[in-house]
Amino acid sequence: MSARATSGDAFSDPAFRWLWGATILAQTGSSLGSVAIPLIAINELGMNEATVALLATSSAVVLLVTAFPAGYIAEFRRKRPLMIGAGLVRATTFAVIAILLLTGSLHVAWMFVALGLNAAMQILFSSASSAHTKSLLDPEHRADALGKLQAANWTSLILGPVVAGVIAGVSSPAILLLGNAAAFILSAALVRGIPRPEGPAPARGKGARRGREAIAGAHFLLREPMLRRLFLSWLIFAGAVAALTPITQVFYIQDLQFTEVQYGLLMGLPSLGGLIGAWVTGRIARRWQLGPTVWWSSILRTPWYLLFPLAPPGISGFVMLLLAFTGVLFFSSITNSAMGALRMELTPDHLMSRSSAAWGIATMGAGPALIPILGFLMQATNARTALWAIFALVMVSVLVLPARRLNSERATEL
Repeated sequence: MSARATSGDAFSDPAFRWLWGATILAQTGSSLGSVAIPLIAINELGMNEATVALLATSSAVVLLVTAFPAGYIAEFRRKRPLMIGAGLVRATTFAVIAILLLTGSLHVAWMFVALGLNAAMQILFSSASSAHTKSLLDPEHRADALGKLQAANWTSLILGPVVAGVIAGVSSPAILLLGNAAAFILSAALVRGIPRPEGPAPARGKGARRGREAIAGAHFLLREPMLRRLFLSWLIFAGAVAALTPITQVFYIQDLQFTEVQYGLLMGLPSLGGLIGAWVTGRIARRWQLGPTVWWSSILRTPWYLLFPLAPPGISGFVMLLLAFTGVLFFSSITNSAMGALRMELTPDHLMSRSSAAWGIATMGAGPALIPILGFLMQATNARTALWAIFALVMVSVLVLPARRLNSERATEL
């Protein structure tokens, strides 16, 4: 059995280092797949725009449909076997697609099956992983651990597509998919090798109905006043952020007439802010405590949104937007990791997987709910007006937070 963390840094815990390695490998596999699948769909199978859109939509539908069952399945079982199994299923799925492509036997239907399985295993892995992370770490290390895990995600988002593009350019999408499968296999091996036994799974309530048990996590989030306000704040913010991407795309290219290079830099460089913010979350949370960290980082991420509708054309607007997006991602990463750790403190172990699944499915639905509304506003007025609306929504997301409770000594108590 390995020793637990001996300092404030989660990396001082050997078990967490194994989990972190498994996570970054799984996320790298996802990044490789996100490049390979469109290349295969368009270049190899000749799918038209409608079919490619349907392919992406089907994955989103599977995520939504399987979220509650996945949370229920993960809740009352040991988490590591589920994480390992999910990784191996994803590896097998992408390896089969690669082999079918190499042998000329790949059909569109296989792509739908593969992406559906991948989506279901993704939400199962996520539901199990959140509860497993809570049980693996002591409370004082969770904010730092979640920040480090989020930093792993940012790293894969920054480097994954670049590496995937290079591999696809010098070889083929099939080789890229095989690399994807290898990443998932290595991730599963690292989860298997975590040098600390996993504790017992929570016991299922006697006589409880499965349907009611499956949605118990969502019911808990809505029933508890503290979590309900955190949940509402997060949904408003998540929906606004989801709408920000398509609106800024129009704003950058049509209104400000940025070049392709400027647009690419605006989409890529600010991610470093998210990476740095995630990495320093633990240090900040140790100094401020979880509640104040959530509150102040939520406030500090807000003014940056004011710069988007104020940005003028030209180099000054480019620099302003580069700073704005970097600031948004820096403080948002701190908020996300600290809020995740606070949710862990407020959520009983026997509801952790189901509440995480409910949180995830609601987050996925927030964007589609707000994007059409803000898109219509942009079409009826202009992109700047829609950006002002996003700024207002981010302000509202702060106002609904339980400020007094977050800044009290009872922030981690229900």
